[in-house]
Amino acid sequence: MFRTVTLIFAIVFLCFSHEVSFGQIQTEKDSQQLTIKNTVSLYYKSLGEQSGIYRGTGYIGYPYQVSNGHQFFESPDFSKGTIFYDGMLYQDIPMWYDLVKDQIVVQSLDSLSMISLHNERIDYFSLFGHDFKKISQDSSNSNSLTTGFYDHIYSGKTEVLVRRYKGTLEDVSPEGIFTKILKQKNEIYLKKEGKYYSVASSGSVVKALGNHQKEVLSQLKKNNVKFKKDPEKATVMMVMYYDQLSN
Repeated sequence: MFRTVTLIFAIVFLCFSHEVSFGQIQTEKDSQQLTIKNTVSLYYKSLGEQSGIYRGTGYIGYPYQVSNGHQFFESPDFSKGTIFYDGMLYQDIPMWYDLVKDQIVVQSLDSLSMISLHNERIDYFSLFGHDFKKISQDSSNSNSLTTGFYDHIYSGKTEVLVRRYKGTLEDVSPEGIFTKILKQKNEIYLKKEGKYYSVASSGSVVKALGNHQKEVLSQLKKNNVKFKKDPEKATVMMVMYYDQLSN
């Protein structure tokens, strides 16, 4: 692992030195960063199966054929994402997020199989434009969240996080037993001054915020946003406005 990291830094340093020696100006910084990114990506590909991102276990589906829905976040098809895994940042990785098992799955190099990554080695990942960070439960703190990946949909003075998950149900029919994937559920949390609050209504949001309650609620009315119709949008709007008023 040490040799791998050393070699990557050596490649990046050579690329950087090459650009500087030719007097690159400010407007060419983006080109330089792209060069470094491509160099590192080529290095990962050259490693093949030795690359850390491909070290996991074979992805195991479900005991019965899925008859309804799918277990993944957003789409049953993979999307290229970014993941910080085992101390390394990997970009443009074909991956899925299994919401039933709370498991990150990547496509193997042969494009024929899938690999489940080890959750304990994942710090964060981005997929479909969403930024998920791992939170580990603190057994000594009753206010701590359950260990898992949380979608950070707003990060300001006050944070808004969402825990996304799906459940399963065994569906027995004359044709046999099938697995039915239930509708996705989303639990919204606020993080304010180091404490977490579960929110499920506009009333619970303003209660957690404490101050500027009337102003925050009026912001929803002003923009004609209904909490029941779009709870995540409403929560972000309320918290963002609260942060502005607090500043």
